[in-house]
Amino acid sequence: METTPIARELILIGGGHSHVILLRRLGMKPVPGLQVTLISPDTRTPYSGMLPGMVAGHYTEDEIHIDLLPLVRFAGARFIQARVLSVDPEARTVRCAGRPDLRYDIVSIDIGITPALDVPGAGGRVIAVKPIDELLEKWQGFVQRVSQGRVSTVGFVGAGAGGVELALAVHHRVSKMGAGPIGWHLVSDGDDILPGYPGRVRERFRAICAARGIEVHNGFRVASVADGRLVSETGAQIAVDETFWVTSAAPQPWLRDTGLRLDDQGYIAVGPTLQSVSHPHVFAVGDTASMVDDPRPKAGVYAVRQGPPLDRNIRRLLQDLPPRPFHPQQEFLSLVSTGDRSAVASRNGRSLSGPWVWRWKDWIDRRFMARFSDLPTMRAPARKGLAAEFDEQMQCGGCGSKVSAELLAQVLDEFGPPSRDDAAEFRVPPGRIMLHTVDYFRNFVSDPYVFARIGVTHALSDIYAMGGDAATALAIITVPYGKPPVTQSLLRQLIAGTRDQLAEDGVQLVGGHTSEGVELAIGFAVNGIVEEARIIRKAGMAPGQALILTKALGTGALFAADMQHRARGRWIARAEEMMQRSNREAMDILKHHHVLAATDVTGFGLAGHLQEMIDASGCGAEIDLDTLPVLEGAGAVINQMRITSTLHESNRSAAAGVEPVPHPAFELLFDPQTAGGLLAAVPASQVDLCVAALRAAGYADACRIGEVIASPMLTLRHQA
Repeated sequence: METTPIARELILIGGGHSHVILLRRLGMKPVPGLQVTLISPDTRTPYSGMLPGMVAGHYTEDEIHIDLLPLVRFAGARFIQARVLSVDPEARTVRCAGRPDLRYDIVSIDIGITPALDVPGAGGRVIAVKPIDELLEKWQGFVQRVSQGRVSTVGFVGAGAGGVELALAVHHRVSKMGAGPIGWHLVSDGDDILPGYPGRVRERFRAICAARGIEVHNGFRVASVADGRLVSETGAQIAVDETFWVTSAAPQPWLRDTGLRLDDQGYIAVGPTLQSVSHPHVFAVGDTASMVDDPRPKAGVYAVRQGPPLDRNIRRLLQDLPPRPFHPQQEFLSLVSTGDRSAVASRNGRSLSGPWVWRWKDWIDRRFMARFSDLPTMRAPARKGLAAEFDEQMQCGGCGSKVSAELLAQVLDEFGPPSRDDAAEFRVPPGRIMLHTVDYFRNFVSDPYVFARIGVTHALSDIYAMGGDAATALAIITVPYGKPPVTQSLLRQLIAGTRDQLAEDGVQLVGGHTSEGVELAIGFAVNGIVEEARIIRKAGMAPGQALILTKALGTGALFAADMQHRARGRWIARAEEMMQRSNREAMDILKHHHVLAATDVTGFGLAGHLQEMIDASGCGAEIDLDTLPVLEGAGAVINQMRITSTLHESNRSAAAGVEPVPHPAFELLFDPQTAGGLLAAVPASQVDLCVAALRAAGYADACRIGEVIASPMLTLRHQA
């Protein structure tokens, strides 16, 4: 089977406009041999051009966000949901919280800016427009306070295009809510609103503000924010209940400690090729960058234009070719909406206005967003480019396909001295028996650290399902062919994820086997112990008992959709979070409430694993479809998108005795799960207490899903 070895690593920090354009271009034209990783604290990124339209009520939150995970999948990249703490350009590493450092050959930074709340009293009292996701969180609270009649005056600090547009959008939305009389104030520290715009445009917006009762305060530089008022440098005051802060923002503070050359304001200084002027393997774009030879305002229109030259110059640097300069546009079309479905267009001193301008802007914005959701299907590239640095001898399988001992030892030594014997030893305590299980996965999660944690959780679950304590684990790891630094970096993430998850479960990693292959895969052979008299089996169900499921269903369908770039990022993030949740504590709670039979729900789906309990116990079960816990998005994937996991139909065929019913949760019975929950039978008298204890312990989806019945079959019920 042909594969492309990995020769270089590109890390993208932040999901800004330039980076999403770069990812799409990498998906359209991949660089063979290049591993791309996007690091972002969020699974989606907002498009600032549509923010006023959302505030005004013309768009939903989903419509103004680019979903990063499908785009990352399309680009053949990895996604790591984390907040970057620092970058070391000398060691070429990126540090994130709670995980090993990530290495890179090239890094690009597109992280946006933070609000400049250096005015006394502003922190915690104002609603800052940047970052947008924080604005959206505070926006919901503002709307609620308005609807409750708790807002009588609203102020906007900053009268540039962003401040004027936001003021008109908020005014439009509040007017549609039918709220009581509200006073509106727009504060400018200059002589007029919209500095830099043609006089006719400024005049037009002054008239619009006046018509809508928005009072403009020119020459009002805010010196402090006190309770319920804005205070200027001259001592003038404006009473406000709510303040939106739309002034200049500030760079991310962690940039100061990177060693990168910064400009006077603290932004990364870059040259015309978008490379750091101090470290040419570091690129910076968007608001976080400052083009020292050709400075431009902090505006999304420039970030969008930087995407293609960023792509071009990264490709050239990888080929040892000199990057080419990027010359930002001197003039650009400005489209400023007026809150209602109207807008003003201006360029080169000329302007036009009216509802048709808003429709034009809406068409431009929606077309831009569609580029990142309507992703084409691409063929796998032939091996070339950076992969040409490999020869066939480097992929020999006759040596056991093992990773070199020197490279492996370097990684293992970072996590403590490994055993040097040929096999691990474990002494079984008297009166107990051993439990053995093994699981192995091809990679389906883009973050290798998270992938390892999920693999551990899945493998240990068999031990917990039988009431045992997991004791030791052996890791089986296959890494894609790559150059030693790339392989070492990947192993570091995998082993750290393995060790961290095992440590949470109190399990010792005693050894394993590593090899090189065509794709990333990981598995674990796990040993556990249990008192023979207290072992829990699939048999043991009896009529009258209640059935509990500790985790939601839907991982199979969600990751099938993810492979097709059709799953939303928040769906996958929620699923990954759940899959990393160990079943150890859940079984402790179930045992405390006298569990009588149990299994874990994995590849055969809920119906398949419940059928195993039915066959072993000689009695049946009735499932209430209305109570089944389902992961967000899983129902839509199966029922609307018609996407199912590979094993779905086999699982459905194996449960041929289950009569189909027209219910949105029916197909979830056959969805194969990874790191799924425990399915347990408990006395009916214990079920409510048990479910409450599970939820209190963090198993938020745990619930009673049915009962054990005498007839040895699986039946379903639901509300008509």
